[in-house]
Amino acid sequence: MKEFEMREAGQDKNLRAKVGVYICECGPNIAGKVDLDKIIADLSQLDDYQDVELVVKKYGFLCSGPGKEFLEEEIRSNGYTHLVVGACSPRDHDSTFMGVCKKTDLNPYLYRIINIREHCTWVIDDKEKATEKAFSYIRGGISRVLRQSELFEKPLDINPDVLVIGGGIAGMEAALSLSGEDRRVFLVEKTDHLGGISLDLSGLLPGQGEIIKNKIDSVTEDKNIRLFLNTSVETVIGFLGNFEIELVSIENAETTDIMAGAIVVATGSSLFDPGESAHLSYSESDEVYTSLSVEKMFSGEGEARLRSGKKPSSVALIHCVGREEKNYCSGICCSYMMKLAGFFRNQSPDIQVTEFYRDLCLPQKDDQERYTEAEAAGVEFVRIKDISIKGTEVSFEKMNSKKSEQSFDMVVLAPAIVPSADTEELADLLTVPLDESGFFQEVHKMTNPVGTSTDGVFIVGTAHGPKGVSDSMQFARASAGQILTRLIPGEKLIPEVKVTEILEAYCTGCGNCLDVCVYGAIYSDDSRGISVVNEAVCRGCGNCYGSCPSGALRTKHFTNTQLYREVDEALR
Repeated sequence: MKEFEMREAGQDKNLRAKVGVYICECGPNIAGKVDLDKIIADLSQLDDYQDVELVVKKYGFLCSGPGKEFLEEEIRSNGYTHLVVGACSPRDHDSTFMGVCKKTDLNPYLYRIINIREHCTWVIDDKEKATEKAFSYIRGGISRVLRQSELFEKPLDINPDVLVIGGGIAGMEAALSLSGEDRRVFLVEKTDHLGGISLDLSGLLPGQGEIIKNKIDSVTEDKNIRLFLNTSVETVIGFLGNFEIELVSIENAETTDIMAGAIVVATGSSLFDPGESAHLSYSESDEVYTSLSVEKMFSGEGEARLRSGKKPSSVALIHCVGREEKNYCSGICCSYMMKLAGFFRNQSPDIQVTEFYRDLCLPQKDDQERYTEAEAAGVEFVRIKDISIKGTEVSFEKMNSKKSEQSFDMVVLAPAIVPSADTEELADLLTVPLDESGFFQEVHKMTNPVGTSTDGVFIVGTAHGPKGVSDSMQFARASAGQILTRLIPGEKLIPEVKVTEILEAYCTGCGNCLDVCVYGAIYSDDSRGISVVNEAVCRGCGNCYGSCPSGALRTKHFTNTQLYREVDEALR
């Protein structure tokens, strides 16, 4: 290894590098698809590394308990300065082998895993070609690991307390799931009461048997939950484990400073304004209502009445109001309207109830039963191509293209669920992007639906997107589970160490990197005229790298030299 290369790796230039190369057989997944003996022989005979001692071996399953013990003992007994493991995807076992290194004197950032399973044996049928490709990849890994630098983790003290924004059903569930003797929860609600929209529900859907008022009582009686009503979040600064937050009272503008380790966003949602639809024409004096306003009638007075005080004899329930304008299905409206249909029929079996729909969305296991019950109760379901209203006069076109008109005493509209009014403002405050529909964007819809790009900020309930009460509560519990496993009282947090660094000599302070950093990890130091990285917040994603016109940015563990030499060797 050349002298300048030893300096780049941050090691003693007089120390001779000794690299252990271990290839996992992974049962037949690797050993059955490539000639491991040939790879070992060819690597051992390389003359590219005259100043480097290579030790090349294979093992059945390196990720197994015995495999990890074997690798640990090999590192200890051989005194390796670097380690290369030819195995599977880094997503599967990179952390596994880093953990083995941490048990020895070998710095875990002088190790590299090479994916020869997904990249070679699983995609190349020809054994000879797969062997050649695996050999070149491992050779590239050796070249790169020799240029990697030692990195050191810096444990940080954490604050286990949690801020929950929003006092609806999801926010209350998150707060109750998180509160404990060694963890306080700050529950912030912008209105003067808890419960959100759920408080107006006269009956929850099947499988959603929680009683909202009991939830409210549990929150107010919990000594580990500090409640802030008529309050909003003014500023948020920090990162997972250490957020500094300023709250402001909506009533008197009084501010309160708190510290928290995580933030749960449970700000709920709003309803689409039916007045925005060109197909719906009505005034405030017409007997046209939204589904929520009718829900309030049933929850308050126990029955629905017209503005005159009379009971309706015919009711039209119109689904999917706003779906075309918003270009998504809210997913819960169909079952919700069937619930209202049941309320009307229970109020009086003489009420004619007609549901107009384009497509029925019944995703939950109890939804079909509700539909069957509604039909049995005499509710008429009319599938339509198009519909419009003028007051309580309903004009519609059926699927057979037959057009009809019908007059009703009452028309009930089911508006789409849309983001709450302050979603965009809060997203800017928390540095969390929004999705194409305007809701908070999750990390991944399947693998991490409650996480966001800002580590430590979680989204639950309808702040994430349209969903019912039970799903909102499940999301709340999922976020609590992540927080409870990551912010353990008394333990320290180890932030990402493969972070971006800025070479001050080249930085012009243009600010491009600030604009593209989705984590808010870069700030401007005006006194020096440069940009600075907050390493505790940075996640090393590399977004900023391509934005720098002067080449002042680089990411530790992913330098140009490391990447170039790995690719150069792999392509030889």
